[in-house]
Amino acid sequence: MSREAMVNFIVLQELPFSLVEHAPFQRFIATLNPWFTIVSRTTVVEDVIKSYENRRSALRETIRDSDSRVCFTADLWTSKQNLGYLCVTCHFINKDWKLQKRIISFNLVASPHDGLTMFNALLKCLKDWHLETKVFSITLDNAKNNNKMVGYLRTNLLERHLLLGNGGLLHMRCGAHVLNLIVKEGFKIIDTATTRIRESVKYIQSSQARKQRFEEIIVQVGISCNKRPPLDIPTRWNSTYLMLECSVQYRIAFEALESQDLSYVDIPSEDEWKMADLLCKIFKPFYDATNVISGSLYPTAHLYYHVLWTVKEKIEKESSNKDYSIAAMAVKMQEKFQKYWDLSFLQICVPVILDPRFKFNFIAFRLEVGFGNKGPSYTAKVKSTLEDLFAAYSSQTPDSSNNFRPQSNDEIIDENDPWADWEQHLTTQKKSAEKNELEIYLQDDLFPRQKDLDILQWWMMHSTKYPILSRMARDLFAAPASTVASESAFSTSGRVISDYRSRLTSKNVEALICLQDWLRAEGNLLLAVFNNMLVQDCNPKIYVQDCSPLRLISGHTNFKIAEDDISDDEGQLD
Repeated sequence: MSREAMVNFIVLQELPFSLVEHAPFQRFIATLNPWFTIVSRTTVVEDVIKSYENRRSALRETIRDSDSRVCFTADLWTSKQNLGYLCVTCHFINKDWKLQKRIISFNLVASPHDGLTMFNALLKCLKDWHLETKVFSITLDNAKNNNKMVGYLRTNLLERHLLLGNGGLLHMRCGAHVLNLIVKEGFKIIDTATTRIRESVKYIQSSQARKQRFEEIIVQVGISCNKRPPLDIPTRWNSTYLMLECSVQYRIAFEALESQDLSYVDIPSEDEWKMADLLCKIFKPFYDATNVISGSLYPTAHLYYHVLWTVKEKIEKESSNKDYSIAAMAVKMQEKFQKYWDLSFLQICVPVILDPRFKFNFIAFRLEVGFGNKGPSYTAKVKSTLEDLFAAYSSQTPDSSNNFRPQSNDEIIDENDPWADWEQHLTTQKKSAEKNELEIYLQDDLFPRQKDLDILQWWMMHSTKYPILSRMARDLFAAPASTVASESAFSTSGRVISDYRSRLTSKNVEALICLQDWLRAEGNLLLAVFNNMLVQDCNPKIYVQDCSPLRLISGHTNFKIAEDDISDDEGQLD
């Protein structure tokens, strides 16, 4: 137990294997337990691999025995040694209707990183984990090689009849990247205000003396904000938004700095400050939307539509702005929005139908109002996709006879019965009037629109009434709306494969990355169980499971997109 705990400690804290051979560490352990035998770094590596393989086998059995399909996110990361690693994350909803996320692969990928190479790497991962028969969707960014990879994957799985339906919902485009591309299109039109503010922030951060002078001015003018203007990374629009938002609050301080420091010449003009303030108001819905869909601990598939629609309405409003530059920016953003809407509207709209607060009529209404003449074609496509998916799930569900109305009239008619034809007519009429499970769900009353609805718990409670739809919902809501789950692993990998640990083998890298993720998941599960027991024992009345997106995103406000991952589908990532 002690040796296993030591290995887990090294993995979770991203410590070097050689820690066990350091004399201070050995003396520390001796003070705790003089009889504990310190092992060598080689043995620690063996223990890490053993722990990884044991947990890998247990997780593979858990996913294999699950009734649900699984969704994936995947992304490519380049290490400091210029080696490409493909991170694959698995998302599924377990038997208790809890969303689960696990990194299942962090493998070195051979060059070139084109669609075929990526497909072969992904297919190998699916085969190793015995998941080829359980694939539902995969969320990727908008690089051209990812589009080709999904094309190969769809063809491969359809040829072997391993996808439900025609695989129309297989490819989920990362919502955070789509929003990023839309905003970047707007920043191409308006950049003067951001440039001046960026240079101002860069100026005050360029030396200790300038920082001190700016702090003194803040006190003089009486600004009480605790945050200081951060310098953005131009390729990350959300960092530019945060820079503008914070800098606007320090406008008086920057103006005072100009009068006290003759070297400061990049003070924004009156119009540029007004433009910065306006840009903050325009891009706030984009920033909030990115935070909502970047979550990995709660379902995001059904939330994507709502935040994207808010963005759509904001763009349309600004397209008629009296300021020509703002209107021109909005028009460009509209074009980019429409491009990705046409590519992804099925994946965006279908999950909303299985939200009992909205259902199909809500989507039909919004599409026809929001897209005019195009609305009916969008609605028809969404409806046919939903019905095809329901039919595919029904065909795999035992005793689903009530969901398919027989059309034959081959009953034997008694020629001696003068009313036999009438009886046959009544029987046929009765059968045609029977409703399947999908029709019953869509006609049932809407659930009250409450922000804190736990949609997974709702479907768990109604799984007996809607057995087929609940299986659909379980798979649809497991699909993440962004690739943050995979991208977040890159922060860990950057520390694991550092300049001081560049000799790690790819096998050890994968074991460290995956094992850390699994240990954290186990720890979070145990903590959640303990907290639930504690709260319920203390006061059952205050135990409320709140899955409000606005509360759950509090830990995701610093979402960032790696610079080398920001690519439109016209580009090629390598």
